[in-house]
Amino acid sequence: MTLRFGLILAFVVGLTGCAAKRPVARTAPPPPSAEGKTSYSYIFDPGNPALGLPEDVQFRRPFPQDTKTLPKYPENALAVRDGPHLEVVRFIIDTHGNVERVLDSPLESSDGGPFAADYRRAVEEALKSWRYEPGVLQHVEPGEDKDGDGKPDYKVMTSSEVVAVYYDVRFTFEIVNGKGVVKEAP
Repeated sequence: MTLRFGLILAFVVGLTGCAAKRPVARTAPPPPSAEGKTSYSYIFDPGNPALGLPEDVQFRRPFPQDTKTLPKYPENALAVRDGPHLEVVRFIIDTHGNVERVLDSPLESSDGGPFAADYRRAVEEALKSWRYEPGVLQHVEPGEDKDGDGKPDYKVMTSSEVVAVYYDVRFTFEIVNGKGVVKEAP
């Protein structure tokens, strides 16, 4: 009887001890906030008209003055962890160095998908702030041959004209380590 009584007592004490403890409220840690990452790289266009200029014309490409604003990862795409996404565009730099228009690139295609319009809108908004020193066509003629090697030592610019120029660029939106990321291409 004592063994039985001892086992019952241990069982009851065990139950009471467990029942007396308040359950610890366990809450899941909040999910990490998602952040977007975008990178971009220019695309070489083998059909670029600047590649076939006559010898007496030189092209001075637009020089970036402010291209630091990268597209923001669309919040709705980031919320559902949509990515990676590739958005490819052609943009026209006007004669004042501003991005005049953004078009689809004929060289590559964007990924598409349910958030394609949001990615495109993010790219267009960022490109609106980009500024360049405009492109210039310089008309030149040979200079003197001062060293006597039978070739001109320099070229003399006779005239120039500011021209609109296009670039094709590839933007990549990615989520890295749970965060959407914006990175610059090398």
